[in-house]
Amino acid sequence: MSFVLASGALSKLVIAHDCSNADPSTLTPSYAQKSAPDIDIGLRWFYCAGLGIALACMGGISASHYHKSIGSQRVLKRHRLGIRFAVAIVLVCLPLASGLNSLGLLATTTALVVFVLVVDLWGCTCEHEAFWRGDRKCRYSAECMLKRKDIEAMKMGAVLDVEDLARRDLNAKGVLDLN
Repeated sequence: MSFVLASGALSKLVIAHDCSNADPSTLTPSYAQKSAPDIDIGLRWFYCAGLGIALACMGGISASHYHKSIGSQRVLKRHRLGIRFAVAIVLVCLPLASGLNSLGLLATTTALVVFVLVVDLWGCTCEHEAFWRGDRKCRYSAECMLKRKDIEAMKMGAVLDVEDLARRDLNAKGVLDLN
């Protein structure tokens, strides 16, 4: 719901002409008459508080989910959540910075959200692994209860019927390594 609030305010912020190089005559006539020379404090609060509350709610959802702990993560989950909640507080308090015009407000909120995204993506990776994989091919392996002939057929690209496999008595074990 708070995203809806923020997006409603965003539709007014993007057509404001409170920047020195924003010319309302470059807008279409319908948007030119809606364009304001200054942004109201209410719009600032709707936009920033909407984003901040949404980010805090996503942090709450993430905190309530149990995830397997990975010992060599770059940034622990509780620290990433701390950063997320700190940025949410900054977003909610951002309308108090009265010196920001609409462009500065949008740029600041975008930079903060991208910062949280990068910290989450980089932080959940393992220290001993490269963040950018490059040309390395991924390897997939699985332990499965299939007959050897089924495993060999899958390696050759055959598609197996899962319902048929479930009906069979599967006694053989095999390791499937798809390269």
